[in-house]
Amino acid sequence: MTRVLRVDDATLAAFAVRTGAGRASRVALGEELDAAADVLMLGDVGGVSPDRFSPDRTAAAGALLAITRRVVVVPIIAARQHPVNLARVAATLSNLHGRRVGLAGYSAEELSLISRLWESWPLDSIVGDADAGVYVDDSRILRVVDPEHPTIGGPLTLPVDVHDKPVTVLLSSGGVTAGVDVALDPASVPVWSADVGSVDAAAVPLTARAAFGLGPSASFATGSPAFSGSGRLDQV
Repeated sequence: MTRVLRVDDATLAAFAVRTGAGRASRVALGEELDAAADVLMLGDVGGVSPDRFSPDRTAAAGALLAITRRVVVVPIIAARQHPVNLARVAATLSNLHGRRVGLAGYSAEELSLISRLWESWPLDSIVGDADAGVYVDDSRILRVVDPEHPTIGGPLTLPVDVHDKPVTVLLSSGGVTAGVDVALDPASVPVWSADVGSVDAAAVPLTARAAFGLGPSASFATGSPAFSGSGRLDQV
């Protein structure tokens, strides 16, 4: 059974101090995190912490992924973060750290938009045909259409495997919709503490989708080609 814990903003700030205390401290923290849970959700629930100096949760996710080997990290979206930037950061972390990342939030519409943006540049659109001078099938790089956010469409600046997108977690007791992989009542998630117990830290690292018991991600975005002829070597 997958064990999910939430790390609040104050604890994230304390983790930042520990990661800055030298290599031995970082290694110890990474081992502690790997042993504590299968999935760590990062941030306070119920909105942004009133502390104006609360940590950037996506930056914290990158730092924790770098010192761990198996735990999946899911930052909770804070206010004033642009969906394109969130999509790009999560996709980058997913590519760097073995698909061990997701995003959680309170808005199904925002999560759906981010999931659409992950489809704006499909990984398998890269052709890499040197003889023909074609790097990518540019007809598949899209400006996606989202009815709730008509002015935001991408495309992202990095390719994403549309069958293995980062997990989107809606913090609600309601059901899932297109672009939302998991609905989770945040009140049901235990908060990190010094005596949280342990899981098998030697277990094989999980991808985010495997940790939540999910299969391949569904492709559902629509849009129009963002470029024309830009995939040719002589036009890049």
